[in-house]
Amino acid sequence: MARRNDHAPDELRRLAREAAGAVAREEGLRGLTVRRVAERIGYTPGTLYNLFANLDDLIVHVNGDTLDRLDAALKAAGASLPAERRARLVDAYFDFVEADPLLWSLLFEHRLPAGAELPDWYKATLDRLIDNVVAALAPLMEAWPSPEARRMTVVALWAALHGISTLAVSRKLTLVAAVPPRALGHLLVERMIAAGPAPASPPPVTLS
Repeated sequence: MARRNDHAPDELRRLAREAAGAVAREEGLRGLTVRRVAERIGYTPGTLYNLFANLDDLIVHVNGDTLDRLDAALKAAGASLPAERRARLVDAYFDFVEADPLLWSLLFEHRLPAGAELPDWYKATLDRLIDNVVAALAPLMEAWPSPEARRMTVVALWAALHGISTLAVSRKLTLVAAVPPRALGHLLVERMIAAGPAPASPPPVTLS
């Protein structure tokens, strides 16, 4: 068993996050415990409780690392030529989800205890990811009336792509249609961006 001073606290936090991510890749949320993570890095569970408030805190940090990696993958795809950008972003997203489906599912399966909130740094990480995609797609969304409308569109696209990819990795998509998931993803993004923003609703008619 390694001694506590074998690693500096920041290094030990990193090792714990990586070990927790490895467990999640293999078994998903159900396999994650502080004891199993501690065993993987050769420390006692008590040592990890000195670094993370609890298992929930550790999982939130693992999910933050996952979002950072997704952000890097999408930024690389977003650096392509504007004409190729939609397709590259969709492929990068599906590549990421398909590479580690159980680790990806940890983002959505994990629930904080009642009354607990995600930390500000996590919310900032998520906002940065979305903002980077909005910036990448901005040249293709010049008709949108406002940055807020573009951002809402990206959030809606992400939610839809998440549904498609989740059905695909769980092998449930064929219950809906025998269509390749990426084909649906490309169709969704291309059609939604090509359609442009919804027209503003006309003011209600009042009878005097």
